[in-house]
Formats: sequence, structure tokens, C-alpha cells
Amino acid sequence: MNKNQFKPYPQKVISNIIFDLGNVVLDIDYERTIDAFRKLGVNISDKNTFTGQVELFNQLDCGLNIEIFRAKLLELVGIPLTSIEIDRAWNALLLDWNMERLEMIQNLRKYYKVFLLSNTNKIHFDYYNDKLLQTTGKNLHEYFDKTYLSFEMEMRKPNPEIFLAVIKENNLQPNKSLYIDDTEEHLISAQKLGFITYHLNPQKENIVQLFTKNEAV
Repeated sequence: MNKNQFKPYPQKVISNIIFDLGNVVLDIDYERTIDAFRKLGVNISDKNTFTGQVELFNQLDCGLNIEIFRAKLLELVGIPLTSIEIDRAWNALLLDWNMERLEMIQNLRKYYKVFLLSNTNKIHFDYYNDKLLQTTGKNLHEYFDKTYLSFEMEMRKPNPEIFLAVIKENNLQPNKSLYIDDTEEHLISAQKLGFITYHLNPQKENIVQLFTKNEAV
């Protein structure tokens, strides 16, 4: 049987693959959003603002109403901005879809159950999903057996409950499930539940390089 095999752990028995989204499936560049806000007069120190340092962005990832988010952000920055300006700056970090990665994910589904588990928010999702529809005619959900998005689940990684929800809903065996992420604290949470994990370094590698292409196993 021909099968795409995971190169780093060829000895592991893997039945399920769970991908993170940002910098794993879809490249992102926080500096672009920092620069976009700076041009609007908003000084943001670094990417940690969006990844745990400021609770408002965590709340947005957990399903905070968009209008409430925008209003609270305006209070936080103290500068009058339009909704369009906020969304455009916030979405600036999202880069173009990589077709080779998406094609590989589709191919992996011939042999594995493939899932997406992402800390993301409605503003970002609407933007990158619409871009994907325009590019491929498919929405993000069609590329995976199931997608798990933090803003829909109202919880975010590294909360173990979000991993447990994926396990329970799909009756997964963590010791046969590979989880790929670029954030160490998310991987640690998954490891504690028994997942096989891989820490992707997006500056040095991408997910296409991690799998063989139709090699006999």
C-alpha cells in the first residue's frame, strides 16, 4: 500500500493527524500587523500582545462579540479608528494560502483522519476563509475531516479541555494521534494527554517536508 508517512517518527503507528493553523498550514507574520497598527498611531510592542499578553485578544479567540472587541480595543488604544481600519490592520498578519500544503492535506486524508485545531477568531476566519474560497472554490472545513476553531468552541489552547473535546468527539486514541504545532506550550498540553507531538519551526521547515510522497510502507 502506498502511504504518506511521517518522516520524523517513521516507527510510530499514527491513525490521526491534527494540525495547528497559523504558521503550520497558513503562514502568518505578526510584524505586518504591528506595522499596520503603528501606521494608524497605535504602538504595539511585539507579537506577544496577540498571543497571550493582552487578555482582550484571548477573549476574541474565545468568541467575544466582534463589536465588543472593537469597542474595547478603542478604549485600550485611545485613538479613534474605524471598524475597517481595525480589521484591515488585524488581518495584515495573514499571508497567502500555500496550495502545496493544502493538496498534501487532501492526500493525507486517504490514509489518516485529519483535523484542524486552531486558536483563531471570527475576524481572521472570515478573511482567510473568504480568500480560500476565492482561490480554490472550497472553504477551510472541506480540507479536513473536522475543524476545531477556538472562537466557535469558546476556549483556546493550551487549555487541555479543547484537546479533550477533540478526543471525545472523534473517539481518538492520543497515542495514535499526531499533533503538529509551532507553539511549545500547546504541545506540552497535548503531550500530557498522551498525544504524539511535533514542534514545527516555520523558519526552517514546512509540513510538506515532513511527509513522504506516496512511498511504499
